[in-house]
Amino acid sequence: MPVRATLRFRCFGGFSFSDGDRWCVAPARAHGGGLLAYLASHSRSAIFRETLSEAFWPELNAEQSAHRLHLAVSGARAAVRRAVPNINPIVFTNDAYAWNPSLEIKSDTDDLDRCFNNGSLPALREGVEIYAGQFLAGDHSDWILPLRVRYEQIYVTMLECLARAALQAGDYGRATNFALRLVEVDRANERATQLAMLSAVKAGHRATALVYFDTLECYLRKWLGVEPTGATRLLQAQILHGEVPREIDNKP
Repeated sequence: MPVRATLRFRCFGGFSFSDGDRWCVAPARAHGGGLLAYLASHSRSAIFRETLSEAFWPELNAEQSAHRLHLAVSGARAAVRRAVPNINPIVFTNDAYAWNPSLEIKSDTDDLDRCFNNGSLPALREGVEIYAGQFLAGDHSDWILPLRVRYEQIYVTMLECLARAALQAGDYGRATNFALRLVEVDRANERATQLAMLSAVKAGHRATALVYFDTLECYLRKWLGVEPTGATRLLQAQILHGEVPREIDNKP
């Protein structure tokens, strides 16, 4: 079946969709927004009715969940039809729901995967800009959490690769920026603080590098009840003694 229209979904930092001309806010979860997000996140698969009922209404009996699913599908279809009129966007075949084959489904999650799998520095830089926040931020449904962790880990991996590459290239300002973005994701990530410290001291900002250590130390003590590892303390000691370490010693 030839493609008649394209739907693009944004899943990072929230959820919205577009027909190419304008971005539309998805309906509330109870009115089909959750179903749209699920289908957008599994765009190449047909999803069985039982799978959707278990994902959204595990506490309900079969009759109740079937009714909720009917309402959600109706709401999702109505929302998308405003963007792609004259097409039934969600089809039901063999007890499963899927996107109409005449629709091309694109999403920022697919774009992030493409950049990560490419692995080149330009692709990684594109990827970290695509990640605009947590996957489906604000929604804490159980089915979302594994995907949220997966995409956040991809983002973290890309940032660390970019920070190390910039550090190696002598671009200390960019290396610091990538490292601090890592810290924003996980303030207990010592590798991120180590990269920020090393980038700052190599750029001649010794005091700033020590502030990064102090901030990490306070956070670990207050929230986790632990101390920085030996590798981070060694880096701090080297900086305190006026040394400019060549690299990070990641031994415990």
